[in-house]
Amino acid sequence: MNQKKIYFYPIIVLFFIFSIDKIACIPEFREAARRSYKPGQNILLGFPKVWEENKIRQLENQKIILVTGSSRSEILHEWEEIPVKPTTYNKPVYFETRSAVKASEYMLNYLLLKGMIDTGFKPNLMFIEFSEEMLNENNSFSYKTKWKELMLTEDQLLDIFPVFNPQYKLEIMSRLIFLSYNYHIRPIQGISNLIKGEKASDDLYFIAISSYLNKKRPFDPNHIGIEIDNFSPQDYESRIINYTKEIQDMMLRNYRFSDTEFGFLKKIINLAETHNIPTVIWEPQVHPYYQNLRKSITGGNLYETILLPQLNPNSKNIRTISLNKGNTNCKTYADSSHVSTICVPEIVDKLLQTAKDIPNFQ
Repeated sequence: MNQKKIYFYPIIVLFFIFSIDKIACIPEFREAARRSYKPGQNILLGFPKVWEENKIRQLENQKIILVTGSSRSEILHEWEEIPVKPTTYNKPVYFETRSAVKASEYMLNYLLLKGMIDTGFKPNLMFIEFSEEMLNENNSFSYKTKWKELMLTEDQLLDIFPVFNPQYKLEIMSRLIFLSYNYHIRPIQGISNLIKGEKASDDLYFIAISSYLNKKRPFDPNHIGIEIDNFSPQDYESRIINYTKEIQDMMLRNYRFSDTEFGFLKKIINLAETHNIPTVIWEPQVHPYYQNLRKSITGGNLYETILLPQLNPNSKNIRTISLNKGNTNCKTYADSSHVSTICVPEIVDKLLQTAKDIPNFQ
């Protein structure tokens, strides 16, 4: 008789899990029992306000240029007003730089842009960063890290499902089948919060949502970096050699080309083409010391060998430019991986000059 009871235990456990999962479908319980938001989730949650702000700017006859990418793109955020040459572009323009997120990667970039389209906002032009580090499967800040931070909706999970490898496809299926797993439901916490009339803690939401609260910073001429030929031995050691080691350990360690990250970049390209968004995909300039090291690790120039073959040369929406080809006058660096913010006006001018060749750009 006792053995027969044992047979019922798995059924009881499954029934308990199934019951919790069904209860998790109730929005009030889910909001009380879910895990607290983490930085990646906060960014996605904060951007609808950003898109609404930009819709208003467009109604006021401003052209919106959206900037996405890592810290190499985030330097554009260091200029409250980026000067634009009238001979290059003579219309009122606003650079939306809050969408450039330090240590970001293509999955997060895609989710931001897809969310933007879903709200009905379409920028007049996009600057999309191409950096080889963002295509490293073993990057410390790859999609694997962001994936752990996110609680995505059913539509989002279905949308990104084809990009992933079998391991993560199984993970997505588990999240789709069990809502409680997707939202990390804690039953006792949920019951307690419901009794108190509270939701799961949102403290991190207000701390980490730099995408909305972090205002543009006025250009600071006192911190512009160092000219390439003017580094002291000490500065060269710290800013170039040692910083390169740090980046190598975090971004380039055990370099393996990521089909998943590249899949999200292709989805970004498809998004731009499908919605006729003029787009410049650009490769930021880095210090020659770091560039040579990176090339030895990644195996070559991925901008030419990986990116360009994916693009239609007759596209009415997309053009590309690499700033590592000696086509800028910028010789000032903050460190081995980033040019100085003083280079931003020239960077923007180069990208706008490239955009003028896009048929759908006005």
